[in-house]
Amino acid sequence: MNRSRLPVVIAIVIAAVTIAIGVVVIRDSNETPAAVQQLTCLGGSEKSALMADTEVRDILRDDYGLEVRFDKRGSYDLVQLPTDQLRLQKIDCLWPSSASARSVFEESHDTGDFPDYRAESVLETPEVIYAGAAATDALMRTGVVVQHTDSHYVVDFKRLLLDYILPKQKWEAIDAQHLAGPIRITSTDPKSSNSGFTLLQLELTVIGSGDVFQPPTIAEAEAGLPTVRDLYDAQGLQSDSSDGGFREWLIQGAASLYAGYENQILQQLVAYRDNAPATEALLANTRLLYPDPTIFNSNPVLALTTPAHQLITALRDQKIQQIAWKRYGFRSATELGAADIGDFPQVPLAIQPRATTPPRADITQLLLACVRDNQCS
Repeated sequence: MNRSRLPVVIAIVIAAVTIAIGVVVIRDSNETPAAVQQLTCLGGSEKSALMADTEVRDILRDDYGLEVRFDKRGSYDLVQLPTDQLRLQKIDCLWPSSASARSVFEESHDTGDFPDYRAESVLETPEVIYAGAAATDALMRTGVVVQHTDSHYVVDFKRLLLDYILPKQKWEAIDAQHLAGPIRITSTDPKSSNSGFTLLQLELTVIGSGDVFQPPTIAEAEAGLPTVRDLYDAQGLQSDSSDGGFREWLIQGAASLYAGYENQILQQLVAYRDNAPATEALLANTRLLYPDPTIFNSNPVLALTTPAHQLITALRDQKIQQIAWKRYGFRSATELGAADIGDFPQVPLAIQPRATTPPRADITQLLLACVRDNQCS
């Protein structure tokens, strides 16, 4: 070959290779992407925003090949759905808000019906009591609420219950400004919603057990159930979801006491980040009180099918864990130290609240029967 023509030939070869590569890239980009596994999950309403988060959905799809249809349902409603109904609706996973709800599922279903069953907690949030500024100030004067040196508030739950709520003490008696009527804690409806049910578990532990860090026995629980039922009846109409109940309390009743999740005020702060007046009103009118002791709501994922195992793996992903904390206020149940309270400097948060153990599944069932069917004796 004439050497003078060699550069021309080389250029032609390079151009041909470049065109071929371009054709392959264009063809591949137009091909149908790899199959994505569709999952259907039922879970507590407080996780709806997290599962609708665009970045979370992108991570699930791009890194784990998952698309999740998440339908909100009360924790104790979803764990008691019959096996036939779960199969008919092709439910891949349940995501209740507590270990107690998980125990109810495992006690009321034959795990042989779900041979691929696997359960694991990936997020958690402690039960807290929200209070208005005037209510907090009044309870601090009584000593029932104290503010620790790192600024977070702690409420002596046993004393609040036994000395003020059960005797039907009134706000006027402790000089609470602009508050009237009996001192009581409202919540979501414990028949379906976990945040309300966790309040009842704390109440039953205080009433039934001589040690607030020791769950009641069957005999202690049976003796305490009528009193817990009276507390439940005194609340009146209740929201059926944790998400909706907290918003209603903020708008309608922020002067009173309300049992909810720690993550709810943190999620609300993020939602208000571009709304200065709403942020100022939230911080001025709302206090977060940690019951001593509290109960951690562990939010376990109950995988009913093999593909749902991948969701557990995905939710342990550090990127999702950080989004869950920084945008939605959920503490990690898998990574020690992942929740940096410095990320929310506006709200005094406890690094590690003292907690008690939830009652066993059989006692949980007794408590459910008491509030659902009035079988309290």
